Amino acid sequence: MAVWSPTLPFALDAELGWALLRVAAGVYVIVRAIGARVSLGYALLWGPAVVFFPLITATVLFLFGGRKHGALAQAKQRIKAAARRLSGETPTGGNAVRLLGDRAGRETLEALEAEILAARHRIHISTYILSPDAVGREIMGLLVRRAREGVDVRLLVDAVGSWGTPMRLCRSLKKAGGQVARFNPVLPMQGKGSANWRNHRKIAVFDGAVAIVGGQNLGLRYMGREPSNRRFRDCSFRIAGPAAAALEQVFLADWCQATDTDPSVFTDLLRVQPAPAGEADVAVIASGPDCANDPLWEKYVELIEGARASLTIVTPYLVPDRALFRLLVATAAKGRRVRVLVPRRSDHRLLDFARRWYLRQLKEAGAEILFYKPDVLHAKLLIVDDERVVIGSANLDMRSLFLNYEIAAVVRDEATLRATADLIASLAAESTPYSEDLHRRSRTLSGQALEAVSRVLAPLL
Repeated sequence: MAVWSPTLPFALDAELGWALLRVAAGVYVIVRAIGARVSLGYALLWGPAVVFFPLITATVLFLFGGRKHGALAQAKQRIKAAARRLSGETPTGGNAVRLLGDRAGRETLEALEAEILAARHRIHISTYILSPDAVGREIMGLLVRRAREGVDVRLLVDAVGSWGTPMRLCRSLKKAGGQVARFNPVLPMQGKGSANWRNHRKIAVFDGAVAIVGGQNLGLRYMGREPSNRRFRDCSFRIAGPAAAALEQVFLADWCQATDTDPSVFTDLLRVQPAPAGEADVAVIASGPDCANDPLWEKYVELIEGARASLTIVTPYLVPDRALFRLLVATAAKGRRVRVLVPRRSDHRLLDFARRWYLRQLKEAGAEILFYKPDVLHAKLLIVDDERVVIGSANLDMRSLFLNYEIAAVVRDEATLRATADLIASLAAESTPYSEDLHRRSRTLSGQALEAVSRVLAPLL
């Protein structure tokens, strides 16, 4: 015979409440997983997790999951619309482009220093990593000097990429009158959106007329005055002309997001349209959680589908989504020359295992695979039919294409194409082709197991 207790209804209510909460958590995880643009294997990871740990899984997904932020996308669209009203559509023509691609990264460092010293009104720099080393301190010293001289200096660093950078490195800039902001701190009550959304853009704009953009962060690992066997092989591009204003609009939108600044504060800057400086056509593409769609991914699809003769890809990591990868395989199978340069060993070993399946499939479809041997290859380049080159900060992986804030530019310019082709030729000369030995080793049981696990985890990295 059951014994009634006055606490029994409360216990039943609590149990029912927890059950409903677990169901709600499960529904939330399922909806978010369906909406994510990830591989099937990655999505299936959430299945067992939501069954056994629904509340923990939902919490983790809330903090680190998802791809888009509707409110941010609307806010960024308002900033872009304001810029168009003030200055009109930014023309793509009239730019001068120069490759900064020496092995040591000295050209980029010297270009940054020269433009910092030459700026008369404002300096806007956004970087994923600001290292507290000789390069970081040297650039910071110049920024402090210019701020004291009355130049408006704004420095935006990613809160995770520059996690190990002591804030005292930036304190002197603040005391000199400059401004420093951290993008999307990892705690959700501080940042906007998922802690998994990182600002991977590298943008430096000077007086709205000259910009430096590419894959190099501010640190000795990426640039220096002397060669180093610990330095990444990378490149950037100096752009003068209307494209610099388009890049500044991207910076200002990010700055407004990070600092909760009203875009109207920058009305005068958004109105500025620099004079033509050359003949290069440069179309700036910003992508990330603040975009309604995936503009960079869409541009890659368009360019790969339209390739008539050749396609050259330089990337540190090759872990694309299924649709883009199928296009690459189909392009190679059609007889187009598809050439892929990757580092022999990158700085992410798990991604090196994850890429092996993709490289093998491309090789079997007829693509040429080259492994750069001397250093970690960190450059991000795409050349289509020797007519257009895509430059910027984005790797050819799912994180760059669908999670990070990235910046890219499609350049049409004969001189830039020749310089970039020469750089790639120098990289190819120090590379080795995909070997049958590597193919056999990747087909072992242990090799296949590592590939499978790495491919599933790749979107998290």
